[in-house]
Amino acid sequence: MRRPVPAGFRSPAIGVCLLLLFRLALFAQDNLRPVPTVRHAASVVASEPLRELAKLPMPPRYVFSPSNSLRQSSGQNFSIIENGAGLGLGFSGFSTTFNYPDTNIAVGSNNQIVQVANNSLMVFDKTLKALTPLMSFSQIWGGAGGECSTYTPEGHPVIQYDSLAQRWIYGENVVTGAPNNYSGYVCIAVSMTSDATGQYWLYQYSLGNGYPDLHKFAVWPSGFFQSNDNFGGNARTYAGAYECAYDRVTMEAGGDAGQVCFQLTTSDFALLPADLDSPIEPPTGQDEFLFSLWDSSHLSLYSFHTDWVDPTKAFITGGGGSQLFAVPPFTLACNGQGLGVCVPQLNSNVLLDVLGDRLPYRLVYYNGILPKVPPISLPAPFQHWLLMHDVTAAGGNTAERWYEFYASVYNTPVTGIKLLQYGTYAPDSTNHRWMGSIARDKNGNIMMGYSESSASIYPSIYITGRAFNDPPGTMESELQVIAGSGSYSGIFDHNLNRWGDYTSMRLDPADHCTLWYTNEYYTITGTSNWNTQINSARFSNCRPDQ
Repeated sequence: MRRPVPAGFRSPAIGVCLLLLFRLALFAQDNLRPVPTVRHAASVVASEPLRELAKLPMPPRYVFSPSNSLRQSSGQNFSIIENGAGLGLGFSGFSTTFNYPDTNIAVGSNNQIVQVANNSLMVFDKTLKALTPLMSFSQIWGGAGGECSTYTPEGHPVIQYDSLAQRWIYGENVVTGAPNNYSGYVCIAVSMTSDATGQYWLYQYSLGNGYPDLHKFAVWPSGFFQSNDNFGGNARTYAGAYECAYDRVTMEAGGDAGQVCFQLTTSDFALLPADLDSPIEPPTGQDEFLFSLWDSSHLSLYSFHTDWVDPTKAFITGGGGSQLFAVPPFTLACNGQGLGVCVPQLNSNVLLDVLGDRLPYRLVYYNGILPKVPPISLPAPFQHWLLMHDVTAAGGNTAERWYEFYASVYNTPVTGIKLLQYGTYAPDSTNHRWMGSIARDKNGNIMMGYSESSASIYPSIYITGRAFNDPPGTMESELQVIAGSGSYSGIFDHNLNRWGDYTSMRLDPADHCTLWYTNEYYTITGTSNWNTQINSARFSNCRPDQ
């Protein structure tokens, strides 16, 4: 599902007026807070071990082909380590009815990584050898009963790893009902151990009336957080963001875990919850923060407070633009459209879709010590939040805008967040860069992954990054992970040519140095015969043994 057009961005002038109005409204903040909806799981069952659920031939390890090998260039303080094929065309038993994979990945403290793409899942080791056969959502949930085992999932799965408890979390929404009377449910699988191939607790929760879409999950000490966009009972009328939290401690024990949700306004769209990457937890009592893109010079910030002793005391602030954060102005992607079709491809007259009206997955949180070296010298330790989104560069091509925010280490309110640095990455005026994801390592080095395409190259996968002591706001030259050899040729709904909804950059919790990335590309021009790639990379100044 997509945000309805023309309900797109506010103009900068409107954004300023709204900011003034909502600053006045802060005096009546308590009256703006929505009422929580508290529920418990409709069912909790134990799954069979994943390694026993599918008895298919084990696929071989796939690596990039010599003809599409990575292009190494000079001038980077980082290099690619592992680079191999993920789910997609070429895997035994693989098929899809979806035009795009919504590829994401989670990395364990052990030797495992898990990749999901639409309704498929596979566990790999960190040399990219498959540890399970290709698995489907229906295999995992087939014996659970209820809506999760009866209805087709919506196609936006998210895989997470809780490094605090060493558990895997796989979440997916399903919808039921006639075309004008939809109801939503969320299916959350939580591993019983650190072994991703073992047993899971299978939870099913209601998400109420409406069509919950574009969901994202995040791990935080006070809960698992899920962001949804509710498109109403007819799946056509946007009803506003729908934000939920789940009692993670109880879920990981297989208990009767609570859920608390808030329906926000139609102005609130595509919120991203902060996802914990650091080995150091947030300060005790630190609420979960969420960000969304508001207009061409503001983000909207939200604070989600949970209380699992009395969930009715939970609250969320920031709805309706009441907590806006000014950022350096930018031009929305696709020459100001935000949500648009503007990325060219080699040997194709089909332009690709850019989701420039939202923040892409993930909003990364890291509580750690930034080295005190010029040109950055700030009190340490302190909290960091990293995010990025698509914009239009000066040359008219799509580019990646990124931010690093910080706050001192204490129970920080939203007003305590400050902008540390930002940049717009467009090293040329020809190629378009979009669909990115960002993360950092323990030394403060930042890495971004993204898709890149133009009229002279097929859509391909690249990464770039910056060492912590590079000049603020800058990224180093990029590395090609894999070159595409085909273009997307299909047309999706709303007359938009889909590439995907998100990709995923992840920090390895085993060493806090290695960064893993997954994205899609095509080897053969087509509509849904996509491939995905998984790669890892590391900065030269980050040693896993230190």
